[in-house]
Amino acid sequence: MGWMLPAVLFIAVNLLVDPYRIFHAPWIQEDYYAGNIRILASGIINTGAFDAIILGTSMAENFSPAEASRVFGSRFVNLSLSGSSAVERALVLNDALSKRKLTDVIYSLDDLAFDTDSISKTPIAPYAYLYDDNPFNDLLIYASDPKAIRYALCRNVLISSDRLCPGTRDLEHLVEWYSNQEYSQRFGGLNNWLQAKNNAQIQQALKSIAASIRTIHSGIPQVIHWSEVALARQKHERIFTDDLLKIIAKYPATRFYLFFPPYSRLNYAIKAQSAPQSYEEYLDIIRFVINDCAPYRNVRVFGFDTESFVDDLANYKDTEHYHPRINSEILHWMKNGEHELIPANLEAYIHDISGRAQHYPLRDIGAEIDVYLQRTPN
Repeated sequence: MGWMLPAVLFIAVNLLVDPYRIFHAPWIQEDYYAGNIRILASGIINTGAFDAIILGTSMAENFSPAEASRVFGSRFVNLSLSGSSAVERALVLNDALSKRKLTDVIYSLDDLAFDTDSISKTPIAPYAYLYDDNPFNDLLIYASDPKAIRYALCRNVLISSDRLCPGTRDLEHLVEWYSNQEYSQRFGGLNNWLQAKNNAQIQQALKSIAASIRTIHSGIPQVIHWSEVALARQKHERIFTDDLLKIIAKYPATRFYLFFPPYSRLNYAIKAQSAPQSYEEYLDIIRFVINDCAPYRNVRVFGFDTESFVDDLANYKDTEHYHPRINSEILHWMKNGEHELIPANLEAYIHDISGRAQHYPLRDIGAEIDVYLQRTPN
């Protein structure tokens, strides 16, 4: 029984500090955030001051909550979860909507969001209990995480030490990544990518480009198996319905702004020119999202791939991640109703972006990469 007193003291100290804000806002420490966003999101929902959220992947992490608040006239927080699927975002979204009267939700429709249908297969799984209806089991987050005790000695009224809990952030910069020089220095063009060719994201991009060009040069026709496209659509549409559309239907007073992240044209060209089946599956997602959302008056869907910035690799740090100024543009476009997709303009939009992807100079980019790599061996 001798272990009980230390255990009770351990949990009591954590509850007093409550670094994840699960039970209360800061009492004795400064107003900062630190730790895993998949934990922090629960605390912000429980104790934060907001009435609108941004929820997406790394494609949405650079949205400024302050700017979104100014543009939309609501009080936003950005709870985006890097690499998140729709099923784990549904956990967060349902919790937020059940506890808050949200006016607006901005949500990214990432191309891999609808591939996973089980919470157990996602990074939020160890913390799923934080988002259920039982507040008592939330104590487990401190009982099961001994490292959390360091926050009792971090930037409180008695002790101020950043060494004990580095990486603290404010709510405005909670999830943004552009301030990390490793990422920001890769914007500006293909040459900046190549100078960072040892980066894992760049290595993956170069491999994708090289594989795509080899496929094109092979001259072997790429067959689309339409039965597999149809099966993929069934799966993706079911997940979309279960993990987002049903939530939209349940909260008609909340405005939902859904958007397809504007990946680089290079990203679409790789699919369209060398992996047409994958590209058709992507187009199918666009189709069912627009058509399935049409009956609901509280949701609007946006796509920005007809914009010219998608063609310019200077706006990207890899084939997908765009500059924060694009996030700013997206906020204003959505608020103003620009680039909205509806059933009436859907097929024209698909025809337009498909033509751009098919005619993008993928081979020229591949040749430029080859020249650079030949000049700068490993």
